[in-house]
Amino acid sequence: MPAYTVRFPEETKTFVFAQYACQAPSAEEAARGAASLSQLFTGPFKPDVLDRGSFVDTAGSHNVVWLAYWHNPVAYSLWQESGTVRSAWDGLPDEGRVGHWRETCVIPLERNETLHSHRHEDIATSGLSQHPAVTMPETPVHDYWGAARDRIAASATETLEPELPVFRPSVPAETGHRSRRVTVEIPDNVTLIRTAQDWSASTVYREKYLADVKPVKDRGVDFLAENADSGCIAARNILEETSDGAPLARACTIAWFASLDHLMTWCRSHRTHLEIYASFYQMASGGEGPLDVAFWHEVSVLPSGSVSAEYVNCHPSTGFLALPEHRHRDTASNT
Repeated sequence: MPAYTVRFPEETKTFVFAQYACQAPSAEEAARGAASLSQLFTGPFKPDVLDRGSFVDTAGSHNVVWLAYWHNPVAYSLWQESGTVRSAWDGLPDEGRVGHWRETCVIPLERNETLHSHRHEDIATSGLSQHPAVTMPETPVHDYWGAARDRIAASATETLEPELPVFRPSVPAETGHRSRRVTVEIPDNVTLIRTAQDWSASTVYREKYLADVKPVKDRGVDFLAENADSGCIAARNILEETSDGAPLARACTIAWFASLDHLMTWCRSHRTHLEIYASFYQMASGGEGPLDVAFWHEVSVLPSGSVSAEYVNCHPSTGFLALPEHRHRDTASNT
């Protein structure tokens, strides 16, 4: 089965991926909060790609999240430092029923890899493949355990060893929203994966995917979200939506791992991922005609200083708040 990877022009060295979200006890409250954030993603330095989705986290809170890509980090900096964005974010309330969070990565291309089941001119496109100058050649570096590491250029010269070899989440004193604004220091070489599925154009495999593969995938994501000993800091099973919240025939998982090794160990040896792998190949080998459900993923191993995370009135299991307390720093709302 062919697979395709993203190739940028030589002058491109980094890109930005950011998640901005509203968290609330109900889906309606989270959607209202996300709608108020949407006005930020406008203007001359708006994202090159903007997706939206929703998920329910392990604490039962509803989250609506904007997934934004900037192909040019300078444009992102100008957007993020603009008066409109700064005042809107700094003015968010740090008490009440609703919380907000943002996690942003400035990703060196040499520490990123992508893989698609289709070329970007066919069905599915990731945030990276929508760059106007990108090409997507077929790659032989796939379909074996460890292929993701081999597609990360930096792995040829760096060990990518984690600063946090063992992830033990902090034990929260309470489960409700905190009346706090917190930034978190992110360890060196944490690993981010966004893996996506698009069945919107499928006529041959759609029913088999939804009946036989998606439920198995969902169980695997739930396992990661609930079992910190896997090395997974946070896992989000996101149903994608239009900009006004209507459901799409697309989904993605976004997960943070303490290291690339933690992610790869789960992939190659844990029952939940082996079941995903088996269900996918059973579907792909049992249909007639080319596979018309599109899949892609992006994996990045992030160096120290390239990830920022801030949480405003969020419950203590949100994202990197699960890291030990010594990495947390209270942030004044008017900074």
